[in-house]
Amino acid sequence: MLHRIVLIPAILCFACLVIAPAVDAQDRPRYSHTGSALVSDIRVVDGLGNEPVEHQDIVISDGKIGAIGPTGTLDVPSDALTIAGQGLTAMPGLIDMHIHLQGSWAHGNLEGEQYAIRYDDEAIQQRLNGYLYAGVTTLQEMGNDYDFALKNRNRINNGEMLGPRFFTTALPWSQLPTGWESLDTGGGAAFNISNKVDDLTTIGARLDRYKADKIEMIKLYTGISHHAARFLIKEAHARGIKTVADLWDLNLDKVFMMATGLDGWAHSAGFEIATRDDQEWMAAHDRFVVVTANVGEKLSGLRVADEQGQRLQLQEPLIVDIWGREVVEDFYNKYPQLRENLWEGPHSFYQQMGFGKMTRFRANFLTNIKGSHDAGVLIAGGSDDSFPSLWPGESMHRELELLVMAGISPIDAIKICTHNGSRILGREDKFGSLQAGLSADILIVKGNPAENISDTRNVREVFLRGKRIDRDSLKLTP
Repeated sequence: MLHRIVLIPAILCFACLVIAPAVDAQDRPRYSHTGSALVSDIRVVDGLGNEPVEHQDIVISDGKIGAIGPTGTLDVPSDALTIAGQGLTAMPGLIDMHIHLQGSWAHGNLEGEQYAIRYDDEAIQQRLNGYLYAGVTTLQEMGNDYDFALKNRNRINNGEMLGPRFFTTALPWSQLPTGWESLDTGGGAAFNISNKVDDLTTIGARLDRYKADKIEMIKLYTGISHHAARFLIKEAHARGIKTVADLWDLNLDKVFMMATGLDGWAHSAGFEIATRDDQEWMAAHDRFVVVTANVGEKLSGLRVADEQGQRLQLQEPLIVDIWGREVVEDFYNKYPQLRENLWEGPHSFYQQMGFGKMTRFRANFLTNIKGSHDAGVLIAGGSDDSFPSLWPGESMHRELELLVMAGISPIDAIKICTHNGSRILGREDKFGSLQAGLSADILIVKGNPAENISDTRNVREVFLRGKRIDRDSLKLTP
């Protein structure tokens, strides 16, 4: 959900609460190996929903998976780096299908800067480090300033910045003011991150720019009418552009999809439980949902409540190694005030927007996600990690855990957060599963996540396009 949190008091924005020091330039992220590699005698979870296969070798060459087969049976390049896989599991790199690129948790602590969302290169790089450190190898951004999104997409995909493969919807589309029309980012810069649908005669020309810039999906946002959405979606489809929407209490609504031709939802739903008929219609008509189970939990506030004061996120390397203990401690210290001012208080943002009792959201999200899965809807995982306690990278491991909490098997949860994302992106023949000929985007973890999904957190190696990430170089303090 793209919420205009910056319109309410600064204490409500997570960027206002926790700011980590910048990563030293001499410790900039890097690869530790870029040549051929052999991962030997490892358990393979292919991301396609198949059961794990034991005692497998994986050969990586020229950025791709050259072969997968029983240990000792494959031809291996003589110069290949060998990684012993005993006790480990190889799975596809995770695909986060809903992020917003920004430097919320990064950069300095100077007076006057501590309440700013940062968009400088150091802040963005620290966020990208969080994804790679956790084994997230593909990102779908779901809304941002057009020029900013294109610039960083191109720099990341061209290798000028080290980060996961990157896709973007660029500007979201709406009719009503959303609060995202202009965002002051400090230093006199203003971002436009809402595309106003106020003149249908200009839609075609604006979409032509998206097409020329190779944007393959656009996002509709709350406040757009059925009529305007139908026109916009028709024009997008004429240019081969997919459409996704976040309409808050209308998410998962079959009627809106039928009336407009919308391809998918950027979130599951927490307001109401979708009917079986709605879910089956979406499955029968090839619609998709990026479920963002994290958002349901975040809106409910139950992750912190479930910890019962133990502050478990301080024990999570995927968080602390990237952001530092001081940042996480500051988050916990300010969380009660955050909940009162943002979620629960009578004048809080979500109460003013009519969200009501927030603790219901996790249960409703999980029920709707399980219903979508059981009905055969194509669902993918996403974090929308611009919220407090949704840490870039780590949130996708929480997404997996929440999918299992919903009643989905670990094997299917892994498929949802890998292969299914590549299907929505139309790249299942390029990446998203462990198959010979596909990009070697590989996450290697200790344990067996097919039995215990939380084993995905035990990250040991990450390969992006066949290159081995130097994970130590990503840490806040290597």
